[in-house]
Amino acid sequence: MANQIKSYEALLERLWADEQLKNNFIANPKAILTEMGVHISNSITVEVHEDTLELKNLVLPLKSESQVGNVAESAPGFQAVIQQAWQDESFKSQLLQNPKATIQKVTGTDLSNTLKICVYEDTKIVKHLVVPVNAANEELSELDLMTVAGGIIRQPIGLVLDSLS
Repeated sequence: MANQIKSYEALLERLWADEQLKNNFIANPKAILTEMGVHISNSITVEVHEDTLELKNLVLPLKSESQVGNVAESAPGFQAVIQQAWQDESFKSQLLQNPKATIQKVTGTDLSNTLKICVYEDTKIVKHLVVPVNAANEELSELDLMTVAGGIIRQPIGLVLDSLS
């Protein structure tokens, strides 16, 4: 299959290079992922959120053995927030209801007044994916730097989507 992808990084590079593909992916992610050789169970819903310079979307992954190791790799600055949300339901509720204030409190990072943050929680039947701002085209915010930590997630697409099968 010519369109097959191996990593989330490869998918993002394609999306950043092709605005129409990105728009199609946001509108119908399962169809695009299927075209790219990624099998997703019919019982799974995939939602895609696009970052902008004024909007940062973060995903609270399901806690599983495979995810615990990936958190440190994929979002070192956001790791403490994820770990605390996994351990404390009250904190998780605060994070989902008022993400910006909660993240500022935990990380000590002063975030721009104009920045909006949305946090989505993965479930066994809903997987959230984020299309970040292309770092090659834009200056990254403090939160982008905290969550990206110098590079795009370099994980096989199966790990990024591990709860989809």
